Amino acid sequence: MMTTLRSTVLATALLLGMAVTSVPASDWPHWLGPHGDNLAPAGESFDPDLSKWKVAWTAGVGRGYSSVVVANGRAVTLGHDQKSQETVFCFDATSGQVLWKHAYDAKLLPVMHPGGPNATPTVVGDRVIIVSKDGQVHCLSAEKGDEIWSFNLVTGADLKLPQWGFASSPVIDGNQVLLSGGKVVALDLASGKVLWTSKTAYPAGYTTVVPFESAGKKALACLDGKGLSILTAAAGEELARYPFSSMFDMTATTPMILAQGKRIFISGNTSSVLLSFDNEKLSSIWTSKDIKNAMNNSVIFDGVLYGIDGAQGNPSSRLVSINLEDGKVNWAKADFGYGNTIGIGSMLLALTENGELVTAKPSASAYAETARKQVLGKLCWTTPVYAEDRIFVRNDRGEVVCLSRL
Repeated sequence: MMTTLRSTVLATALLLGMAVTSVPASDWPHWLGPHGDNLAPAGESFDPDLSKWKVAWTAGVGRGYSSVVVANGRAVTLGHDQKSQETVFCFDATSGQVLWKHAYDAKLLPVMHPGGPNATPTVVGDRVIIVSKDGQVHCLSAEKGDEIWSFNLVTGADLKLPQWGFASSPVIDGNQVLLSGGKVVALDLASGKVLWTSKTAYPAGYTTVVPFESAGKKALACLDGKGLSILTAAAGEELARYPFSSMFDMTATTPMILAQGKRIFISGNTSSVLLSFDNEKLSSIWTSKDIKNAMNNSVIFDGVLYGIDGAQGNPSSRLVSINLEDGKVNWAKADFGYGNTIGIGSMLLALTENGELVTAKPSASAYAETARKQVLGKLCWTTPVYAEDRIFVRNDRGEVVCLSRL
């Protein structure tokens, strides 16, 4: 089993890479990066010493939690003006110049938080696809921001508006745009028309669909408020189901597909589970309360998982190292808050809840911090991004910061 798990990163990249079109290694065109594994290749100028990085440009985009995506020299994100509109912003990734904006009426939905969009845009070819907090799907021209088509998940697919709004980032699988919110909906990439909708309406989660291959056929891992479903990619038929509960049904992290689809890691705000999948049923290998990814995905290096264990506003939230083989904790480090982690080359990059960037060398033996740099004011719940030799971060107020090497 250890041999299998030590190949996790490669297997994840190969499996999830099939869900997207071919992209340049330097881009981060959609949620969780070029291969969907929360990892980015290290560019020529990447240096883990954060004192050698400067602010290249800043921008204000409005309230929200949408991450930045970067493709073909453009950086795209979105935010809410706290009045009546969300806006998609497209920047020149190098200079920060606004290339275009696309605004539309949308609800803020400030339920137990300031509100604003949750989902991250997806860039595919010459298109940008976004999902608003209240369930609008907009397909825009990547060059000018003109609308190509739009769809409403509530009125068009009969989905209920989740308590904290829609948070499923668009996933491209062939000609399908995949979205979830209790049910999974597949839209046609060219036209926005519904191709299929899964049958069973579970309590909505706040997670993104993951395509993968199982027994030579395409399948989808879909985590909702009450469990994990494996669906067929062709028609959304349910193949397997594993009950998994989170407090308030607030399951908000993306499943991690491992070992050629035979292992699946899921996490919520009360526990985590490593599952086995034999193409017919899902079974628990181990469960743990030592790693609780409430809204923050982990990253894997050489069979070891690194992620934030904690909850909003909890000073005891920490960065934890867990062995995938048995779920045992290697070490835990405080002072991260409700932050997020990604991998760059062979390094960890974290953005703490209070706006510090942190680099650390992955190690199962001990926490090995390289550098720490304050780059934003709190509250930072959004995943940092590394693309085109730059680091992009934002906070919930919509302050975007792009850093480049000195």
